[in-house]
Amino acid sequence: MEVIHINNFNDPHDPLPTDAIDTLEKIQGKFPGARRAHAKGVFYEAIFTPNGNAIPYTTAAHLQNEPVPATVRFSNSPPNPTAADFLSPFKGMSVQFHLPNGTASHLVSTTIPMFITKDPQTFIDMLKILTADKTGLDKVDLGIGILNIIKKYPERKNILLALKEQFKQPPISYARLHYYPIHAFYFVNKEGKRQAIKYEWQPAQEKNPLKNSEAKITSPDYLSEELHERVLNGSVLFNLVIRLGEEGDATDDSTDPWPDDRQQIVVGRLTLSKIRYPNEAILFDPTLVGVGIELTDDPVLHFRHNAYAVSFNKRIKNE
Repeated sequence: MEVIHINNFNDPHDPLPTDAIDTLEKIQGKFPGARRAHAKGVFYEAIFTPNGNAIPYTTAAHLQNEPVPATVRFSNSPPNPTAADFLSPFKGMSVQFHLPNGTASHLVSTTIPMFITKDPQTFIDMLKILTADKTGLDKVDLGIGILNIIKKYPERKNILLALKEQFKQPPISYARLHYYPIHAFYFVNKEGKRQAIKYEWQPAQEKNPLKNSEAKITSPDYLSEELHERVLNGSVLFNLVIRLGEEGDATDDSTDPWPDDRQQIVVGRLTLSKIRYPNEAILFDPTLVGVGIELTDDPVLHFRHNAYAVSFNKRIKNE
């Protein structure tokens, strides 16, 4: 299966992405050849089977009636590729849907349903406040760092305190988490009509979720080991859900989760089939969405395109 990846496409005139990557490197240092965030991960081959429910809203090839192959990566959030799974409360799930025309549509998700700020400059400033002059996550007092951020950005207090709470209990399994791409996108149908949507990956087979306090931490890699056993048993499935935006719902603010009463539609199911060990540097870019899907004006979404490019270019140069 061919995996789409991209080289050298960052904007050299935008200093913010490089500043962001440089700041991230101060958290735990540099790890040549590794991603600057979500460095530790595991890849799987998968099949995505759409159910046709998205057809009235989009012409996207992977959301029609035919199954498409996919590449999936589950990851921890730190930039250290050897960090123990239980030290990272925030997890990632990135998907490339491989389309019939040889391109791919990307969907990059995390276990946090919203971002901490709606503009890139504030995000970088928060990182600098958190790390101050210290290098190494073990030297950073997250409690004090978050309180210092709240002092400067009191409007973000609730989300920052919620993030802090997630450090108290490690997750049970990659397969039992909900994942959110956080940004709004536009679906475009064959008549050219646009519909604002937000995505969510929901575990398909789980009726009675366990509490994170029941996690069985058997090794530093317990999440990938547990996931591999599940995949061997054919029991890792996720439903892709969209929520339909309504008039007044923000499409350019990734800190706005939208009201809970928005209509939800299951548009397909992802089934993991086997583990994959890629021999090339694979990039997941949330702005590569394909025909039938359009980007909103969310500045954080567009910033991620260039920031991921800076990280990717360093990675392929083994920097």
